[in-house]
Amino acid sequence: MTSIRSEIRRVSQQGQLLSCRVTVESVTAVSEGYLRVAVTSDELVAYRDVRPADAFKLLLPPQGQGSVDFPERGEDGIPYWPEGTRQPVLRAFTVRRFEPALLRVEFDVARHDGLTLRWLANAAAGDVIGLAGMRREFHAGTGVDHHVIIGDSSALPAVSAIVESLSPDVPASVYLAVDHDSDRALLPDRPHVTTFWVAGGSPVGHDSALERTVRRNWQGRGRTQVWLAAEASVMRSLRRLVLDEHGVSRDDLHSAAYWKTGLDSTQLDDVQLRRYQEELATGADAADPDLRDRVELRT
Repeated sequence: MTSIRSEIRRVSQQGQLLSCRVTVESVTAVSEGYLRVAVTSDELVAYRDVRPADAFKLLLPPQGQGSVDFPERGEDGIPYWPEGTRQPVLRAFTVRRFEPALLRVEFDVARHDGLTLRWLANAAAGDVIGLAGMRREFHAGTGVDHHVIIGDSSALPAVSAIVESLSPDVPASVYLAVDHDSDRALLPDRPHVTTFWVAGGSPVGHDSALERTVRRNWQGRGRTQVWLAAEASVMRSLRRLVLDEHGVSRDDLHSAAYWKTGLDSTQLDDVQLRRYQEELATGADAADPDLRDRVELRT
């Protein structure tokens, strides 16, 4: 049997990294809270072994306009920009759909993402930016009896991609916090999936409305696999809930801090990069999910 943790480790260790220039094809409003962006590139032919909720970074011009320089990678696999190059602003997104015949990636942008929205306000079809990825975020473990998927509004694109991929043979429960009723339409409707909606897409701290909803309406049974992404403090609290109170195996849990209150995306990236570098200097495996846990669970 496979687990989400072991499979993410295995696939990540294969080191299929992608770094390419992509061309903006379209920007479309899909709900009150989200825009969908489509980008294309012949270099996306290198995007193989596509998994649900694959994550990547966009390389955006610092002022929202202009060109970007690409990083090089050190021996530890961490990207860096050589002296004299202009470092872009990085923003993380989830592959919502990949069309291999068209070499097109679609991803959703929350309307409250300030820098990305400033870039989109000036963007036009034909503009070129950078894309670097992919970080693997999901695998449906074999032998799982129930899927539990928990997220706030930052995780809605990933949750939607995961739900779309699930086999109808295994029931699933989704606990999702969103800002707008129209955002709910972005989640695919599946008869084997039960969804619990929470108002307010950005819960923070212990005993959040999202956590209380999970606690009151826990549906897991048998061998339960949990995928969880939210603000850092919410993620840590929910992680304790599913591990300690519901007995979910660590091998069947994938958790991620998609953001942290008090820090913007650039500041959070800087903090986590330093932590990764500290860990890698001790010989840690960059592809090991345990490393990500150690980095993100530090307060």
